[in-house]
Amino acid sequence: MKFFNDLKWKFDEKGLEEKYQIDKANEIKKPVFQFILLLSFCSNVTVLALHFFFTPIETWYINAILTALTIIQVIIILIFKQLQYIQIGLTFSSITIGILQLNVDPLNTTQSEFYVYGCIFMQFQAVLFMISNLNHAFFQVICSLAIRTSITSIYSNRPDYLSIFVGAFGCILILIAIYVNDKNSRRYFIQNLKENNLRRLGKFLLSKPYIKIQFIEDQQIFQLLSQSRINKFPGYNSELCYGCNSRNILRNYKSDIGRLEQILLNQPQLIKFGSVLIVKCEKVRFIIKVCAIDPQQRQYLIIFQEYIQTIVKVLEQEKEQIKLKDFLKQNQGFYHQKVFNLGAFSVLFLNKQVLKRIEFKQLLQKIIRIYQSKFFPNIEIEIQVKDTQLYICQYLHQLRIFLIQIVEIISEITLKDKEKVLIYINQNLNNIEMKLEGLNQQLFEQQYNQNYFIRKIQSVLLDDCQFNENDSTFLFINYPLGTFYQKNK
Repeated sequence: MKFFNDLKWKFDEKGLEEKYQIDKANEIKKPVFQFILLLSFCSNVTVLALHFFFTPIETWYINAILTALTIIQVIIILIFKQLQYIQIGLTFSSITIGILQLNVDPLNTTQSEFYVYGCIFMQFQAVLFMISNLNHAFFQVICSLAIRTSITSIYSNRPDYLSIFVGAFGCILILIAIYVNDKNSRRYFIQNLKENNLRRLGKFLLSKPYIKIQFIEDQQIFQLLSQSRINKFPGYNSELCYGCNSRNILRNYKSDIGRLEQILLNQPQLIKFGSVLIVKCEKVRFIIKVCAIDPQQRQYLIIFQEYIQTIVKVLEQEKEQIKLKDFLKQNQGFYHQKVFNLGAFSVLFLNKQVLKRIEFKQLLQKIIRIYQSKFFPNIEIEIQVKDTQLYICQYLHQLRIFLIQIVEIISEITLKDKEKVLIYINQNLNNIEMKLEGLNQQLFEQQYNQNYFIRKIQSVLLDDCQFNENDSTFLFINYPLGTFYQKNK
């Protein structure tokens, strides 16, 4: 638990520690403290009354001191509401309970009564140990052991080493239990704090319309806990309340596996970790997300996503793209048509991101052969690579478009200058470096920066690019295969 400092026994953040202490004081410390003060006051006043009106008691002064201290604590902590002193009051009460061993008359008390009183005192001290802060509980346990052993040794005129050893071992067990309890208490506090924050931020975090419901077992009905833009749900009726609308949603939404209400009641395993459902209501099909946010209390979150027409549009776009690809493949008879095809393919695949392992030199050679055989037979481009095969994991379509545009720029420049271009391909650590030499670098840089396709895709392809007087260098990113896979529709 990183937020908990084991050495200081408190949260690292000061504000968080203060809130925890206030919550714990109001929840358990204050009620227990009030009960201890009431019991102490009544007991001590009763003993003092017996002393003055019936039988004199030798240790009456102890009860008088405790009564005065009880009144002082009531005034300071409860009347003036100085809650920050409650922990000190609890620690003081724990110590005074141990001192009460002196208040038992050994001449008029049997061994059984000694045992009973000791158990009762220890019960009160155990409660104070468990609700106190860890450092105060540690101090209370040590003081309790010291007080008990000291008073017992004085009364018996000899130290009992066995009781000291067993008592010390018992203190260690108590401290371990207190430490674990305090740590779990702080973890529970943090968990509740996160849940409350998420509950308050629900509308901010969820941009889609949603409803949060809970099934009440006693009434056998779904109750609406919270909602955001419930009127955006298909089938919403403005004449009904939000709760009635939420129940109508459960009854009227139908999927292939049944009504939404029946799924929540009879098939909770399907939505245990969240499920996306295509449902129908009033002849309209749409997508919702359903998840169980608290299976024990049967609380569910239903989020409206989108109408199914959006998916239909995407599918229709993909069909049109397939038709366009078939058309382009069938119409490659003329020079101008081939130029158009390259541009059309570039536009078509510009945003299609598919990560794939590619042999870099082979892909580049294929593109160069297309340009030399179809468009510019007089251009000279020579590829030099040290390794026979050089593989790269890249976005396939974007890399094709990039290399096509590079060869296009080279072809336009060398067609006028008639220069031989050298392309060096090398492995640069994990990436691949491509260097261009033998052409007008200034003109190449200018056309490179003006190219629409290159500006769109170079950020996902290149780790770096540099332009000099004699060469231009491109450093291609070699993505880890299997780590990134993205396909944008």
